[in-house]
Amino acid sequence: MIFDYDDLKKDDESGSGLDYDNEFTKAKSFLQKSSNLSGDNVYDHLTEVLNKILAERPENVIDFFEEYSRKVKEQRFIPQTDHLEDIYVSPLRYELANKFMPFLKPAPPEEASTVDPEDLDIADMSANNMLQLLYYFEQAGIGIPRDEMYAIMLSMRRLIKSEPIASIRFWGKIYGTFKNYIVVETELREDEYLKEIEELEKQKQEEEMALQAAMQADDAVRLGDIGDIEVEAEEPIRKDKKVPRHLPPVPIIQFEEPPEPPSEFPGVGVNKKVYYVCNDPCHPWIRLPDVKPKHIVVARQIYRAFTGNLDQEIITYPEFPGTEKELLRAQIARISAGTQISPLGFYTFGGDEGEEEEEEEEEEEEEGGGAKIKTTYKESKRYEPVPMRDLTDGSMAFWVHHTLYILPQGRTTWWNPYPQAGGEEEELGEEEEEEKPKGPKLEPEIGPPLLTPLSEDATLEAVPPWSVRVSSRLITDYALAIVRSNLWPGAYCFSTQGKLFQNVYLGNGLKYMAYNFTPLPLPPIQAEYPLGPEIMEMSDPTGAQEEEWRIAHLPKEKPAKFGEEEQAEEEEEEEEEEDDD
Repeated sequence: MIFDYDDLKKDDESGSGLDYDNEFTKAKSFLQKSSNLSGDNVYDHLTEVLNKILAERPENVIDFFEEYSRKVKEQRFIPQTDHLEDIYVSPLRYELANKFMPFLKPAPPEEASTVDPEDLDIADMSANNMLQLLYYFEQAGIGIPRDEMYAIMLSMRRLIKSEPIASIRFWGKIYGTFKNYIVVETELREDEYLKEIEELEKQKQEEEMALQAAMQADDAVRLGDIGDIEVEAEEPIRKDKKVPRHLPPVPIIQFEEPPEPPSEFPGVGVNKKVYYVCNDPCHPWIRLPDVKPKHIVVARQIYRAFTGNLDQEIITYPEFPGTEKELLRAQIARISAGTQISPLGFYTFGGDEGEEEEEEEEEEEEEGGGAKIKTTYKESKRYEPVPMRDLTDGSMAFWVHHTLYILPQGRTTWWNPYPQAGGEEEELGEEEEEEKPKGPKLEPEIGPPLLTPLSEDATLEAVPPWSVRVSSRLITDYALAIVRSNLWPGAYCFSTQGKLFQNVYLGNGLKYMAYNFTPLPLPPIQAEYPLGPEIMEMSDPTGAQEEEWRIAHLPKEKPAKFGEEEQAEEEEEEEEEEDDD
């Protein structure tokens, strides 16, 4: 508190006894009290203002004293939103922000086109509202961060504009040791499938021609070697030249590998869908190659985690014929075949009768035990949503598989490696019979058909294949039915009272194993030569055995002829008579 000088003088003369130093200290501390909003105080502000005035010494300073005060405050103000100048941003975060910026910019205006918008071949993204799916995933207790889901949706919109895609769907995410894989499931246009089939046929013809040329070259080399051998045989053998010991013949390989099943054409069976992957939504999408039967067969025999590098070498036993790219595609096919489910009645085989349907049925008919295998389906127009009590039933009778089962051969339809063994083609010419391999008669492999209920799935070591639950028992009108696969951990499916459903996979891409993984044992060692007395080891005979063998092989006396025997008897009789006389 500050008093007037005259008042202080009067109080001093009257002898009141005020402590001026104490009052001055209290006044100074009051002026130095900082503000809770800006952190400044009046004492420092007045000090800076007076210093600025004394340094500049303007005229009539009392008229614009407030202007000096405002300038001092502006110099001391530090905005909290100036991240580029005052907050450190790591290089990786800054790089990610630069990659993410193109997704947030509006698309450039397209050139005017006379084509009807409905006729444009662009995939429909209306069914891929990732934020809506994220809401349902959160209700189910699964999912990925919201910003990542939004980035995936923007990246998918960019993908459909650069690739000939007819439909697209978010398949899921596979976790790796170093990087993760984001997977989308697509269907290409029909003309693209036809182009790929033509390219495969051309490539197959070129490989056959190259194989024939290589065989002809080998035959020519063999004929030349035979000519050299004959020339050498005509040379006279010198007596002083040592003749080499006769060696046994070269072993002949008796084992014949069974013919390898051909891959299914693009757009059919396990190659019906096309999958694109990337490690991050900001990275470009990479298309996975079509899966081959041998990839699926070997993938069932090994157990290996993914690294996140598509070109990583796969070192396992049995040897996997490819890199991590092919292994990832094979695992995606296996997961899709075992976990893609839908409510009962949502899909159906029925359709309008007509020529188109008959043609489709003829194409769907396969030579697998003489039965027709249906490979296509569509949404039912008469579908009635399944009640929640049925969707959450533990018998799983109201959920069905809508993806074809993969046979042990690695295909969805069985391929007969020995077609002549069944006697179907007995009237073929000799040339055709020589070309096709001959072998035993095999029984065709048969799997469960499409839209088979989940109640018929087999258990694994007493573990039920599926688990079902409801998201909320309090608000049943808005609850979700959540189905989880126990054989493929990470595979989920939710349904909103049977009206909307979605399949997703969020896991490491490995199947459940009740026990520790045990690799296949090595095959038995093959015999170099067939067993026989020439190569079998035998123990040396003893002296008694040699004597028995010698006695058994002694020369036998020759039997006398019939006439000679009678003469010998007569001579003996005559000798006996003479002795009697």
